[in-house]
Amino acid sequence: MTQSGAPLRAARVAREWSQAKAVEEIASLARERGIAVAAPVSLKTQLSRWENQHALPEGHYRALLCELYDATEAELGLVDPTDREPLGADADLLRAELAASAALDESSLELLRGQLETTRKLDHRHGANAAEESVRAQLSYLERSLLHALRPGLRTELALLVADAATLAGRHCLDRTRPTAAWRHYEAAKMAGHVARSPTLIGYALVEQASVLLDLGEYVPAVELVEQASGTAESDAPLPLQAWFSAARGHALAAAGQPTPARAAYRLAERQLEGPTGRPDIVHPALPFIRFDMTDLLRQRGHDHMVMRENEAAIEDLEQSLNTGNHSSRAEAGAHADLASALLSAGQPTAAEAHARLARRIATRIGSLRLTSRLDRTAAEPAAADAIRRR
Repeated sequence: MTQSGAPLRAARVAREWSQAKAVEEIASLARERGIAVAAPVSLKTQLSRWENQHALPEGHYRALLCELYDATEAELGLVDPTDREPLGADADLLRAELAASAALDESSLELLRGQLETTRKLDHRHGANAAEESVRAQLSYLERSLLHALRPGLRTELALLVADAATLAGRHCLDRTRPTAAWRHYEAAKMAGHVARSPTLIGYALVEQASVLLDLGEYVPAVELVEQASGTAESDAPLPLQAWFSAARGHALAAAGQPTPARAAYRLAERQLEGPTGRPDIVHPALPFIRFDMTDLLRQRGHDHMVMRENEAAIEDLEQSLNTGNHSSRAEAGAHADLASALLSAGQPTAAEAHARLARRIATRIGSLRLTSRLDRTAAEPAAADAIRRR
């Protein structure tokens, strides 16, 4: 193989990683995936050979590298240029993909919907640790099917499924603290919304992208994105869905330090949920995976009360939410973490510690590195404050 370009090395340098750091990241990802890899010294030697294009990594290493750098094997230079396909193989592959998509009928689509719904239920209870690999495989199949689908009706149905799977995959990437990959999944969901001609689905994907910006501390563009999403959603959407958009707006405004409009957005969400058709079983056909009720609103509003240092209101909302709701494990862990922060700020360290333990236990079980990192930061705050006081 030649050394032209050395794209694998370029991907590492773009992240400002040393080879030792890259080896640590590969080993860490391998542990998450349950994949055996070489010892660090040996792995560093192999990485050097791969980057210099003196050798191709084995299949499991290629998979890890592609996930780590969020790139294809070709983009990382992991495809042997001498390994050429026979003449005509590319055309045969396209014909096969077109035929596979054409063979999808309504019963096939129903099976795909059921498979995805089962994966969502698994995620609801056990998070990324149980559902990540499944949704990744389903998304890959659905995107490939949509790419080669010709019938308009089939393309619409596949686009709805792609959006569903892509948003769930994005949530898993946020759990694993991979915002770049999450952003790309939400962008895929947005593009699927365009294929399905669903303004509400596009708005939903925009809100999810805003959540990535909030994680990065990019509050102003996050608010702008949510405002755009709220204007995109159809005015005749079911009231619970309208309430979801209003609460998303309140969430972004609270994070951006705008408490007055944030409270107004939550008041609107509450009125929408209390409206004559404000039942959580009424869903938009393009977003059957969204369920939003008063329990969800209490949990999200409680989080934002905590962000705005309104501790008593946060404690009231979060406790009520935890006492009445059927949360996903991810949401339950988040509510306990928020309650721990609010109780700690309110001068109740014992109660705060109990909720922090519950949050960490659930977060560890479901594989939410995002939440465990946040709990670590919260736990470090009192120690830092004590150190300052002792100076």
